[in-house]
Amino acid sequence: MRALIVGFGAIGRRHAANLLALRPETQLQVLLPSGSGSAKCLAAGVAAIHGVKEALRTEPNFAIVCSPSAARLEYLLPLLEAGIPCYVEKPLVASVHEARELRAYLSRRPALPVVAVGCNLRLLPSLCKLQGLLSKRAIGTVVRAALVAGQWLPEWRPGVDYRTSYSARRESGGGVVLDLVHEIDLARWLFGEFDVVKAAGGKFSRLEIDSEDTACILLARAGRPPVIAISLDYVSRRNVRRYEIVGDEGTLVWTLEQRELRRADADGTSLLDGDGPSFDIAATYMAALRNFLDCLSGGTPFCGIEDGLASAELALRARDEILKCAQ
Repeated sequence: MRALIVGFGAIGRRHAANLLALRPETQLQVLLPSGSGSAKCLAAGVAAIHGVKEALRTEPNFAIVCSPSAARLEYLLPLLEAGIPCYVEKPLVASVHEARELRAYLSRRPALPVVAVGCNLRLLPSLCKLQGLLSKRAIGTVVRAALVAGQWLPEWRPGVDYRTSYSARRESGGGVVLDLVHEIDLARWLFGEFDVVKAAGGKFSRLEIDSEDTACILLARAGRPPVIAISLDYVSRRNVRRYEIVGDEGTLVWTLEQRELRRADADGTSLLDGDGPSFDIAATYMAALRNFLDCLSGGTPFCGIEDGLASAELALRARDEILKCAQ
């Protein structure tokens, strides 16, 4: 089996290691820009390729696209046109123009090879349990939710100068809204479709970046609950990922730092999940890749291209609202 990995930063290397763990016989090829420093990270026997046409001539069985956000579509479309199944990192697109281009392409090509989008938190067992509780109305009618995620950007990728990463540059698809699109995706996954009611943020900290480091987003839909508040940042000196969901019969609180899912109501508080593996985000990358490989023989992607695009479009609407407020 021949696999093409597009981009070989931290996430590309993670996918390569996971793929070889699942399918040791896989022949890996990595598509890199000429002169890329990532070439020195390639293991023996892994070939470097420097163009899409050259990559297509090798006839890969599938591709994993994990180039910087703003460079994903330029690789994805030729791969899809050639009928190659693709696993694509989130966000699927990094601009409104790219979203429109992909929408137009999908309208012309209703039949596509398998595409899975890397919204891997959907596969975290504790969040799957949370979704199950919500589907069973365990806390009644959900009226509001607050989803918070933050991390100090210089510590995000050990050994990498954050100022040189795509996260630091808006034109590369950086900024917390797209980088931390998981929370926007999970809002849709847990509760359905939303409109962006309001978004505010900007580059507020001393970080040496030109992308937004802080964002607060309000999601709602006409006449129906819940209202969702999403708060994201590159600034939190202690990592935070915390979701609070309020219903008229109780409240669910999920916290990654404490590795807990709790329910609170008039009778008190109960622990619903505190199992370490249920909160192991690293394991979701393996689970996502395993799901994609299963799809090659007829499975269903945990997050397909239409679903991934809808999350990216919602994030882009929020980012555009932030840019308008900053002008």
